[in-house]
Amino acid sequence: MSDPVQNDNAEDVGSVPSFFREHAEFLHLLDEVATSASNVESWTLPNAPEEEMRLIREMKKTLDVYQEQPTCLDPYLERIVSRLMSVVQEYVYAFHDTMYKPESPITVTRMDGIFDLLYTLCKVRGYKVILRFFPHGVADVEPVFATLWRFSVDLEASNWPARYTLLIWLSLLAMIPFDIESIDSGTTDLPAIAELGTSDVSLMGRWVELGKLFLCKPGCEMEGAAVMLSRLLSRRDSAAVLRPEFIEWAAREITNAARPIDTTAVNAGLQIGSVLRINGALRVLCHLFSAMDSHATLDAQIPMLLDIFQMDAFDQHSITRKLISKAVQRLALLMLPATNAEMGRAYARPSLRENLSNNAGAASDSMRDDEAESPDVEVPLEMEAFVGILLQKLHDKDTIVRWSAAKGIGRISERLPMALAREIVLAVGDILKDETLVDNGLIDVAMTTEYSWHGALLCLAELSRRGMLYAQALRQIVPWVVRGLTYEIQRGDYSVGSNVRDAACYVMWSLARIPNPSSKRVFAEMSVEMATTLISVAVFDRESNVRRAASAAFQEHVGRQSAFPHGISVLQLADFFSVGIMRNAFVVTSRKIAEFDEYKHPLLHHLCTVTVYHWDLKTRELAVKALRELAPLSPAYVRTHLLPGIVANVASPFLAVRHGAITAVAAIAETIAVELVSHTDASKMVLDVADSIPARYIEDFGASLTLAALTTYMGSLSRAGWSIGEAQGKYFALFELAFITCKTVDDIVVDFTSFVDACNLTPDQRLRIVKHTQVASSGTSRESFVLAVGALEKPSDLELLCSLVAEGTTVEIRRNAAAALGQFCTRARGLEDHSVDNRGDVGSWVRKQSLQSLARIFAADSQTFQRLNERDGELAIRLLGQILCSTTEKIDRLRVAAGHMLEILLYEQRVEAADSRLCEGLEQLRRLVPAQPNDSSGDAGVDGCEFSWADPEAAFTRIVQALSVSDEQLRRPLFEGLVSTGSAEPLFAVGAVAAYAETLPETGATVAASAQPEWGVDGIVAELTRLLLTDRQTSKIINPALIVADQLIEQGALLAAAPDSWIPLYRATQRVAFKLRAPLRLSLCLKLYGSLALVSEELSRLAVGSLLAHMAHPVLRIRQTAADHLFSALCIHGVVDVGDDGDEIGRLVSETEWAQESAGVKDARAQLTALVRPRLAQDRN
Repeated sequence: MSDPVQNDNAEDVGSVPSFFREHAEFLHLLDEVATSASNVESWTLPNAPEEEMRLIREMKKTLDVYQEQPTCLDPYLERIVSRLMSVVQEYVYAFHDTMYKPESPITVTRMDGIFDLLYTLCKVRGYKVILRFFPHGVADVEPVFATLWRFSVDLEASNWPARYTLLIWLSLLAMIPFDIESIDSGTTDLPAIAELGTSDVSLMGRWVELGKLFLCKPGCEMEGAAVMLSRLLSRRDSAAVLRPEFIEWAAREITNAARPIDTTAVNAGLQIGSVLRINGALRVLCHLFSAMDSHATLDAQIPMLLDIFQMDAFDQHSITRKLISKAVQRLALLMLPATNAEMGRAYARPSLRENLSNNAGAASDSMRDDEAESPDVEVPLEMEAFVGILLQKLHDKDTIVRWSAAKGIGRISERLPMALAREIVLAVGDILKDETLVDNGLIDVAMTTEYSWHGALLCLAELSRRGMLYAQALRQIVPWVVRGLTYEIQRGDYSVGSNVRDAACYVMWSLARIPNPSSKRVFAEMSVEMATTLISVAVFDRESNVRRAASAAFQEHVGRQSAFPHGISVLQLADFFSVGIMRNAFVVTSRKIAEFDEYKHPLLHHLCTVTVYHWDLKTRELAVKALRELAPLSPAYVRTHLLPGIVANVASPFLAVRHGAITAVAAIAETIAVELVSHTDASKMVLDVADSIPARYIEDFGASLTLAALTTYMGSLSRAGWSIGEAQGKYFALFELAFITCKTVDDIVVDFTSFVDACNLTPDQRLRIVKHTQVASSGTSRESFVLAVGALEKPSDLELLCSLVAEGTTVEIRRNAAAALGQFCTRARGLEDHSVDNRGDVGSWVRKQSLQSLARIFAADSQTFQRLNERDGELAIRLLGQILCSTTEKIDRLRVAAGHMLEILLYEQRVEAADSRLCEGLEQLRRLVPAQPNDSSGDAGVDGCEFSWADPEAAFTRIVQALSVSDEQLRRPLFEGLVSTGSAEPLFAVGAVAAYAETLPETGATVAASAQPEWGVDGIVAELTRLLLTDRQTSKIINPALIVADQLIEQGALLAAAPDSWIPLYRATQRVAFKLRAPLRLSLCLKLYGSLALVSEELSRLAVGSLLAHMAHPVLRIRQTAADHLFSALCIHGVVDVGDDGDEIGRLVSETEWAQESAGVKDARAQLTALVRPRLAQDRN
């Protein structure tokens, strides 16, 4: 077969392959594997060569990619399968020829890799397709059978893919058009299989017995044996004797296995072995009934099979119940004439003239139904029992059983006379009515089970697809299907019914495919109800699969029935992708669809009667947001039809209903306040909500959720300008209780701020809020009240917040205080908070909130920085320095916030004092950090992209230029930030400093006064020295300074520094390492010694002496680290001339186990000191 021409450069659709992209490589690997496997000399090996197995694993990995798009393999399947099967066929023939010898040289497991590859092909593409390319000559029968027989002697072996492949190969060979007896050579000396114990030596008899052996095995072998036996027993030469015998054997096998071993035990279950025996027998019966063309030979076995199908022993095993359902429907289909299917479909396929006619009335529907009656067909008496079993399976607790039964009922109904098919339709419809209460047209499903509804709806969908629902049945069933679209029953903290709603969407989809005119008229009568309910589900259901299923059903009706109002326009808004995202479907899509008058009120009604009371909090919150969007579209309808029902539920004993009702009232009161205020009854209902809540609902279980809803309600009233009057005191008490009770108060703070803005708090109320922040034992509530203080906006309160930022007992209090700061909050030290605990860098929370608060304050007034400078110039400089330091944060979101804040200070604030240090510093920073960085300055984003503070490379390259500022109070915080970040991000931060250092003039160089920077490379070394001299006990900058200094020296960025500047750095490092036992910091000092040894001769002597001294350190690992750096300095870089002692020194340093405490280590250290110390003294002289 020639390769089809394919464009290797073609693009795939999404992530799904559109063709077999790896075909060339795969076929090349296939040739290598087939060549290796066809080597006859290797067949005696116990296993395949390792290289062959490696190639097979690669091929399997390639095939697994196409599990979802297996048809991509079809152009190459014949070549692949034929190549593999030619090897397998040759192997099977050779194995068959030698298996009768006492010691067969061919091993059983040699071809395991090839069989495994064939199984993978069957798994990906399906065995029915793969079997098309298997060899199927008469000569293959006995070799394949004998090989499988030999492989079955040891069933514990791991070569089950080989047995599965041989089983499906035998299933193909069982279909040869020759009598089996004519090809039976009479071989009787096959190896014995103890499990069989059969006396039949014919090929057909052994064939059946071999298949029985695999029916009780788990996995693919059972399926392969079932297919093989069904095709073997469906042959005409086995129908008379073997088929009845086998069916009786299967019935006995199921009956015997269904008996519990311990009959005295209560609710004794079946053992796993018994379940496998039952499933194997049922599976082969399913395949056999499907392959047979007549039930003539089954008359005697049908009563026995009916008894088995109605046994109660299989209730705990879903696979067994599913197989029973499949066996029942296939046996029933076997007993019915297949020609009746077309008669049944005659009702669903009227003539073209009827399709085009618009004059047919309702009276013609019944006439057409009568004309659709099929001729008298003899229906077996057992058919009622079969249908009864399947109807009962619709109530099963497992979906796979219900789905199988639904399809079975649909298939059987196609072959029954129309009168009987209608009875089945009515019986399925009655399932929906069981345990259902109907009051004034409202269907209450609270007492129903989701299993029955799901099964019945699936069955109705199957009947609809086959055209079995007549017009009168549609009028009765469609209202129940519409109710199924909103089916949901809460079970504790979860709900059931999503599968029912999905099945209802499937029914609606299938109803659209009924083409007869009578159904079109029924749909025309119910089009508005069906369309609005489908759209309500498509935009407001919690589950994405249900929303998409409803959208698909709506699309099917628009395309086939054309009865839905504004079908195309609405469908463009509620397509598959629009309804897939929950927030978009609730808030955006619903708002656009509600602009159509036919959908506006149904959407609002569904939202206010179903969705706002949903058990899921997230769904209720989105429903309220959607209500805020939709309510203004029809204020009068909301006021008259929806608001009374919502208000009636604000005191509901159910928490979800109560919460949803209160928040819904809040949304309505805020969005259509003008409409409500003009009507006394409506405004009274809204204002009485807080008074109607019983006290126990805000004190007992669920109080936090109720209080959160009430704060939303009070905040909405405040924002909408409602006159609260005397209720102000009660509302304040509710806010106070909410701050104490609720754990998450961010939204409550927003509503409280609106309340404070609308209602002036009394001094006593303000004092109560402030006092709550001073109670140390209040824990979480204290943190909440800290946020509440931010809404008071009094200078004394803001001073309190500033002190909490600096001295708060917990990081949460400091963070909340930073978030709540108002004017002049810059006195807080939130930007300096670098607290760390077991949660990580928790100080970043405070720094982030401080930056955001500062940005809001300074962005609101361009004179803020000027006033701050006039009040406290040192504070303004310190603040600017801290912001410069924050622009070097390693956390992107903090760096972005700091960069935004810096740009506000530089380019939006106006500072007019000419002699001010701040003014001079700002001017220098504007020159060094331009507003619009360009490519030539090196400040543009990576690859010329737009600059972003979130890009660390661009951000550090831009801000490092500010190191040239003259004021030390600005330069030092920035340099500390670069050092701190450089220890964690050396690629960007240290690289930026190194690049900056290269632009500085060398020591002693003469430059123009205008171009002379305020400091040079010596300044960088001096700053590093200063950082190392900070307090060893409390400073967190020493380790980063050691790391960055070492990195800059290694990169050669500081080589231009004056020799005098290096000695202080070395002395500072000595001070850090003096009597230090912390392994990490001491290791960094030793590494810096190693780098300093490369700078100059004087530093070489000093650094080598320090390294040599640390080889006697009490911490063993420090000795080894010092030895490593000493070896690098002396033996690799040769920083000290050791003369002829180099080899001996290298041997002592490298071969001694310095991390051990032994006499040998002490001797080696003494020898090393004796060799190195004199050399250091000589160099000094």
